[in-house]
Amino acid sequence: MNKIKKAGIITGATVGGVIGGTISLIGKMSGKKIVDEIGESIVDSTILTGKIAGDAASGTTKIISGTVRKKPQRIQSGKKDLKEAGKTVIGNIENNVRNVVEQGSEIVDGALKHDKQRVKKGVKKLVKMVAVGAVTVGAIQIKEEEEKDKEEY
Repeated sequence: MNKIKKAGIITGATVGGVIGGTISLIGKMSGKKIVDEIGESIVDSTILTGKIAGDAASGTTKIISGTVRKKPQRIQSGKKDLKEAGKTVIGNIENNVRNVVEQGSEIVDGALKHDKQRVKKGVKKLVKMVAVGAVTVGAIQIKEEEEKDKEEY
């Protein structure tokens, strides 16, 4: 892994650690598991954002330097990095859309069957996605809640 990619991941982890870590700590200290999970998800999401940014920056740099130095292998390596960033973005979008559809279905199905727990679970996951998405500008990785936790939010 080259230095630009590492810098992207490290930057994402640092930003996530400061913002997400603070939110997670607030959740732990207040006893609100959902706040803790949002903080942890922000950390994961900013690392993902850093990875995408690092891949894109690395690819762009390689393509430019390969073009200037007339090195086709470097250009191909840069294109590979850009494709990797694109695949990560598309995969994340697919995952997020799938999660929204699944949770929306859970909410509707729970409401139709008068199952408050299903509705509540679906709403909580959507709230987490919105909160994390607002902070990380789209690259969302949601920390799954543990089933054994029955704490009221």
